[in-house]
Amino acid sequence: MEIRLTLSLPRDRSTVPLTRRVLDAALGVFSVTRDCRDDIGLAVGEACANAVQHADLGADYQVTVTIHEDRCVIDVVDEGIGMDAATGGDADAHAAIDAESGRGLRIIHALADMVEFRRHQPHGVALRIVKMLTRVTPAPA
Repeated sequence: MEIRLTLSLPRDRSTVPLTRRVLDAALGVFSVTRDCRDDIGLAVGEACANAVQHADLGADYQVTVTIHEDRCVIDVVDEGIGMDAATGGDADAHAAIDAESGRGLRIIHALADMVEFRRHQPHGVALRIVKMLTRVTPAPA
């Protein structure tokens, strides 16, 4: 079984907690543990915050969540300035540990089982986050 949810969101900070709540509710229906939902919520929150901060003015961004039996795949796509090619897609690789910004990708990498960047044509970034799911009970049939 696979469930897919796609949100097209305005470039506004208020969409970040909204996206986290929608995703948390969907994962709760599938008996995903609180710890796993918290990890996914923090990772998607960081990804959305980056999209809001870096997308072109007035541009929307899109979040697509696919919940499989064993994993959750989150795609966040924006029409932003993109990642610095010199850092290999890891724009905050050189961010200081105590910096006020630039830690989002480190957090996402720490929480996810897989993180992938792709250029989004004609410009922008597509970020894929994959997290293996842990459940308190078997998923509903």
